[in-house]
Amino acid sequence: MPRTRPILQLRTRITLLVSLILGLALLVTGVLVDWKMEQQAREALSGKVILLSRLVAEAETVREGLTGQRPPSQVQALAERIRIEAGVDYVVVMDMNGLRLSHPNPSLLGARFVGGDDAEVFRGQSYLSVAQGTLGVSLRAFTPVRQGDRQVGAVAVGLLQSGVDRAVVSVQKRILFGGLIGFAAGILGAAYLAGRIKRILMGMEPQEISTVLQQRNAMLHSVREGIIGVNRELVVTIVNEEALRLFALAGSHGELVGHPVEEVLPSSRLGTVMETGQAEYDQEGDILGLKILTNRVPVLVNGRITGALATFRDITEMNRLAEQLTGVRLYANALRAQAHEFMNKLHVILGLVRLEEYDRLKSYITGVVGRLDDEVGFVVQRIKDPVIAGFLLARFASAREQNIHMELDQEASLPPCPDDAASHDLVTVLGNLLENAVEAIGDGVRREIQVSLRPEGALLHLSVADSGPGLPEEILSQTFSLGFSTKGENRGFGLWQAARAIEARGGRLVAENREGGGALFTATFTLFRGEEP
Repeated sequence: MPRTRPILQLRTRITLLVSLILGLALLVTGVLVDWKMEQQAREALSGKVILLSRLVAEAETVREGLTGQRPPSQVQALAERIRIEAGVDYVVVMDMNGLRLSHPNPSLLGARFVGGDDAEVFRGQSYLSVAQGTLGVSLRAFTPVRQGDRQVGAVAVGLLQSGVDRAVVSVQKRILFGGLIGFAAGILGAAYLAGRIKRILMGMEPQEISTVLQQRNAMLHSVREGIIGVNRELVVTIVNEEALRLFALAGSHGELVGHPVEEVLPSSRLGTVMETGQAEYDQEGDILGLKILTNRVPVLVNGRITGALATFRDITEMNRLAEQLTGVRLYANALRAQAHEFMNKLHVILGLVRLEEYDRLKSYITGVVGRLDDEVGFVVQRIKDPVIAGFLLARFASAREQNIHMELDQEASLPPCPDDAASHDLVTVLGNLLENAVEAIGDGVRREIQVSLRPEGALLHLSVADSGPGLPEEILSQTFSLGFSTKGENRGFGLWQAARAIEARGGRLVAENREGGGALFTATFTLFRGEEP
């Protein structure tokens, strides 16, 4: 059953989660800040009324008004001016009997102070109080007025509770406004962060990432090529099971991930690939002496090189596979050539029969049979291995079709190959060399190929010569390099494969130009059982 996408996508979930956390944090912070700011606001207002009450109590006009040296109207005028400038609700000056000398409401002048909380001020105490007065519930500060060592009255400065509450609410509004701005900014930041994360994850959801990762791991460990990946610091980050197997085959059993690649695989060249940004394909290398064929590519993320990857295979396994493919192709080509030549002869015979040219038919058949008998007889007499003999006969037939004179050295000989592997290797070498010789001849005037096979103990001396133009001196040393060819792209495997097969049997394939023109390929390698001389 296909996995359905989640109701809430990653971007939505990140935005909601960050918003929730931010909202809770702002709420808790707002409550604490509100409590602290309310406390500070009330303390500030309390300090304000206390300070004003002390200032009024120290005023000379107030003292002289309470002792009868100034008229009460001057005390009222001073108190009102201070009240207005300080922004409080009332400034009341009273004598020792509690009678008001000042009040915002002139009609209450001369009346007794109301609230019941003024007793302590007439005993010389300064204090704060909250009580119900003529103007309403208020926060008020009491301060005694002294003339020398004698108390002559008292001062009460007050703020109505409604004004205090308004001041606190104003602070709370600012806190709320700041919290809303912070929350909105947080939501925008969360949305941006979620979008950024989603882009980094290439638009995939966590479930999709998990699936891709599992598929990637399955693919990584199922391929038959070793894989090693490094990061920008050239530290190994990826190693699959085939790579571990090849390292174990080479004698290395240690941990690879987390180590510098130069310690793990000194010949990796991954640092060079990262520096140049150029991939390298089908390069020969080694792992502690184990020959490998490797590809190296840089890893790009948004156009930036973030690492490199190397894939490699045991070159012995590659040789074996290439030999199998080459052998099958060569056998198929040989059989196709024989079938084609046979069909051509049948068409000639059929035509002569229809024309009732029986004498010419007899002569033609006699000539064909005689020539084939001579060719087959010579090859079978010299080449005792039936696989190689059949292969050479097929190649001779193919050459005749292309008007190429291909011949076997008169002194050539070959005993039966000791096993199928030897026959297969020899077919691989001969097939690639003969095919290369046919291509080299091209449309030349002289179209000749000579093949020589001469055993010597456990060794076989082999040579293939052609009448083509030969090889330029400057490329002779590259003739057997993998992928090198003068015939275009996707070539350069045949001679490389032939050289590898000969090297695997202790020999070496050599290419040189003949004095009379054309190329000569020679090799001596172990093919038979027995001691090498």
